[in-house]
Amino acid sequence: MKKRRCALLLTICMLTGIIGCGKPQSDEPAGASGLQQGEPAGTSEPQSGMPNTTGSGNGGAGQSGAVQYDEEEMEMLRNGVNGFSYHLFERLDGEENIFFSPYSLCSALSLLNLGAGSETKEELEALLGITDIEAWNDAMRAYMETQWQDETFVLTANSIWMREGKEWSEGIETDFLKPAGEFYKSELYEADFLGNPQDTLARINNWANDNTNGMIQEVLREIPIDAAMILMNAVYFEGKWEKPFMEEDTFEEVFVGTTGGNEIEMMHQYGEYYAYIETEVSPGASIKGIALPYKDSPLVMKIFLHDGRGEISSLFGALSTEEKEALLDSLDNAPREKIARLVIPKFTMEQEIKGLRDILQEMGMERAFRVGEADFDKIAEDLYVSQVLHKAKIEVDEQGTKAAAVTTIVTNDAAAPIEEEPIVFVADHPFIYVIQDTRTGMILFMGQVNHLE
Repeated sequence: MKKRRCALLLTICMLTGIIGCGKPQSDEPAGASGLQQGEPAGTSEPQSGMPNTTGSGNGGAGQSGAVQYDEEEMEMLRNGVNGFSYHLFERLDGEENIFFSPYSLCSALSLLNLGAGSETKEELEALLGITDIEAWNDAMRAYMETQWQDETFVLTANSIWMREGKEWSEGIETDFLKPAGEFYKSELYEADFLGNPQDTLARINNWANDNTNGMIQEVLREIPIDAAMILMNAVYFEGKWEKPFMEEDTFEEVFVGTTGGNEIEMMHQYGEYYAYIETEVSPGASIKGIALPYKDSPLVMKIFLHDGRGEISSLFGALSTEEKEALLDSLDNAPREKIARLVIPKFTMEQEIKGLRDILQEMGMERAFRVGEADFDKIAEDLYVSQVLHKAKIEVDEQGTKAAAVTTIVTNDAAAPIEEEPIVFVADHPFIYVIQDTRTGMILFMGQVNHLE
């Protein structure tokens, strides 16, 4: 194995047009070989702290969905992300609040997959539902390049943090770095993990903060001593309701959750029209669903309640993956009904998935975590995944929704009413919800509200 540091830095400069997509931090000190440590090569525009709605790979102002998707490629991506979402959801603690981004997790794992080989790669692709890796990567790139309107948009960012002085694979530039830049617009950073870990930690957390518009300010509390490379994905969503709620119609009511009842600010609407369903999923038990669209986009929030006050989690969990997909899809084809009274809570929630490493292993991603068995030789010898971290936050108010998620992967060495019976949809007890792109069908965020305070 040759020492690749000098050649690697030279290649970073040569590939600036491919990899240096992101905006750097304006206050970073200059690093070795003319590069700025903790900063992508070849860029100089200062970071504003607000996600860029016009930059490459981050979407742009203009007609939502202006990028043309290949239908077969996008169907595979949708099936993979949604299947991953359901399988992860059923493994999370059903008694606690849940919120995560399957799109962020799948993006980060897809980036990791670029550097995987042999059985490690087979397990990752089975986990993600990848049947054609080129088509999958093309679909990921196409979605990142979607053009969004100013009031409703999804911003995606990826970054690779490489330990300064580490010996890398001979073919890392061609096999890993170039496709990471081409398909995932990954920003490339070299950082002093060992000599200045606190500075590196600050830069990593600043990157998360900047790419989530300040919603997620910390993803790591320390740099693991054996860390060789850190892969990160950030997703930021902001959407204005097509029909905003009136602030004067927000007042406190009791939300009866799994831990009891609490007075919560509840938002109200009266007599508006929304896609609405009621479907019996077992004898005597039905699920009510509603789709709340975001302005000037194919994005919606879909909310599902037990028709009554039973547990939504048990009803939803009893459905197969195909039945869950059919449930979500049924709202896309449902007519808009007049909702006499719509009530949903105003809330902010931040969640971190505990034990994600163990959950991913249960889902079939095993060898990537095993010392001596993980195959990431495209990047470097003797690498394995030590941590997969995911943090997500959502804010729902009268005007709309803001949501963000960051996934961090640390590699170490060695998503016809009848007049006499008006429809009401009152989410004053536990509910499941998704933020979904109805054009692609892909789940961007998924959650369950069990209790509020």
